[in-house]
Amino acid sequence: MKKLLYKLGDILSTDEAERRQVQLVNPSLKKFPYLGAIAISPTIFAAIQLVKKGEVAPSHHHSPNAFRFILEAPEDGAYTVVNGKRLIMHRGDLVLTPSYAWHDHRNEGNGDVIWLDGLDAPLVWYLGAIFFEDYFKKYKRSLQEITETEKENVLKYGNGMLPEFEREDSYDPLYIYPYSRARETLFRIKENSNEMPAEGYVMRYINPNNGKDIFQTMASKIRLISPKSKTKKIRKTEHIIFMPVEGECTLKLDNIEYNLKENDIAIVPPWEAYEIVNNNDKDCILFSYSDEPIFKSFGLFRSEINE
Repeated sequence: MKKLLYKLGDILSTDEAERRQVQLVNPSLKKFPYLGAIAISPTIFAAIQLVKKGEVAPSHHHSPNAFRFILEAPEDGAYTVVNGKRLIMHRGDLVLTPSYAWHDHRNEGNGDVIWLDGLDAPLVWYLGAIFFEDYFKKYKRSLQEITETEKENVLKYGNGMLPEFEREDSYDPLYIYPYSRARETLFRIKENSNEMPAEGYVMRYINPNNGKDIFQTMASKIRLISPKSKTKKIRKTEHIIFMPVEGECTLKLDNIEYNLKENDIAIVPPWEAYEIVNNNDKDCILFSYSDEPIFKSFGLFRSEINE
């Protein structure tokens, strides 16, 4: 995928493409008009995106919810601006661009930035609710004014407290979830545990306003699988995408095994039994996202964990 992304980067500039992505398409859905070009599952979109050193992707907004999970980034200077908030990106950070939030991407660092894009666009398309608008058409300029930094955003919303003087109730106000915090939490929990839980050490990213998932349509989690360990056999009614952030693992689906290295992407269909196996001497940390909230909203969610 990375080779394809850079090949695309040689062909298209950000001025021509606006967003330069390699999209992960489910072959079984290709027969559906429009949907087949964007869907890794009937409800979820997945792609990897590139912004080269010195490039800018202009501001726009759209009805689908979206996030960026950062795969590669320079030490400093690559950032997304969401509703005026500057969010400097580092590997493993989760950056949100909720429905109708203005967002642009700028790379002033000394290297390229690549991330995993996750959206609920297929579901929104089914609902007939795909809407899009360029920032320039409305404000006659391509980039937003920066009004707040990522440190200020995390300070206000990332410490288990909510400011009474400034509340954002329409969607998750914590636009960035730093990987350094998530990683530290996983290892602290592991250190204070006698035995790995059935699904590994799993932490769910939540909206600090209500304790629910980051979006009403998508859930995101991060988990640690200890060395020489494996999860129980799991079945859930959700389309779930896994990607190792650190280490390697084997994803077992019935009699099929997929060996996953860092940044590899795999999807498990609903109610398909799977196990995650770490046969290595190092911990494996995986990021995942799914449409679990949709199944729960419609009373269709089921979960089964066996030995």
